[in-house]
Formats: sequence, C-alpha cells, structure tokens
Amino acid sequence: MAQEALNATLQVGVVLIVALVLWAIFARKRESFPRYIGLIAPTTKAMLWTLGVAVILIPASLAVFMLPTVRDMAAGSNTVAGMIREQGFSADVIGQIVIIALFKTALSEEIFFRGLLAKRLIRWLGFGVGNTIQAILFGAIHLLIFVIPGGPKFDPILALGIGGLPALGGWIMAWLNERIGNGSIAPSWFLHAATNVLAYPVLAFA
Repeated sequence: MAQEALNATLQVGVVLIVALVLWAIFARKRESFPRYIGLIAPTTKAMLWTLGVAVILIPASLAVFMLPTVRDMAAGSNTVAGMIREQGFSADVIGQIVIIALFKTALSEEIFFRGLLAKRLIRWLGFGVGNTIQAILFGAIHLLIFVIPGGPKFDPILALGIGGLPALGGWIMAWLNERIGNGSIAPSWFLHAATNVLAYPVLAFA
C-alpha cells in the first residue's frame, strides 16, 4: 500500500507540475491556478446531479465490463483488477484500491483531461466541439491496451466497449463540471473515483 501511495503521489504531482508550468506561461495573469485546472468548490446542484448520474452510469459501466470478453481483458494480469486478484482480498488490498481509484487514476486523469485539456479545448472551440474532442481522446487512451505487450487482439466490438464507454463518461463528466459545477472538477472526480472503487473489486473477485 505504501508503494501505491508513493506512485499515486508522483503521478498526481507530475500532472500538477505540467499544469502549473502551462498556467504560469499562458494564464497566470488571467486566472488563479486552482480555477485554471478546476480545483475549486463545486456547486451543491452539481454534486446532486452527479449522484443522479452515478446511479445510472456506474451500473451501466459495470454491466459492460462484466461481459465475458470485456471482463477477461479488463481483469487481465497487466491490469489493476488483475493485480488485485493475484494478491487476494485483504485490508492492504482495500487500501490499494482506494488509493489507486481515488488518486492514481481518478484525480490525475481528471486534472489532466477535464481540468487541463477540456477547459482549454472548450475555451478555444466552444463547449460542443471542445468537449467532444477531449471525450474522444479520453476514450482513445483506453484503447492503448490493445498495443501494450500481452494485450488482447484488436476487436472492433471490444474496442467500442473499452473506448466508447469512457468517451461517453468523459463527455458527461465535463458537462457536469462546466455546465453545472462552476468549472470545478469535483463532480467528475467523484464520479470517476466511485466507478473505479466499485469496478476494480468486482472485476477482480466477482
């Protein structure tokens, strides 16, 4: 667990440093760094909306990931779920799940995709185009599993589930942040983290 905490700290730290450098160069005179990446308080309305979306999106995500082909891929030995399954269920593993889900994946990815990338694209291209581009990029990054060593053979249907669902989620999360959440990434962080916290043990032990 200590190693995962260190890994998560380093990963979040690297993303924050990249964002800080870009902010200092391009936006320091226009807005504060927390607002630049969305590390600000959300509206109560946004968090209520997020809970409602979670009730629909999380079960839908778990249903897709429990499809046999998708599950085999998502719980492979080179995945978080596969690593958890190999270690077995314990208090230490629960701690690892929380650290990985909340910080190593959810927080670092939300700072980058919804805090840094989506905000810039939306500012430059408008909400519809900018949000769609960041969502496609977020979905595409999940398709890298097809090219890493030991990854599954490419299959269009499998790719649609692996890339399409995160893309849809990415679009919805940015909408929650920007349209309802006052620019805060808290709604997307909560939704992303909650999905991961539930998905990792389900994939590993169900």
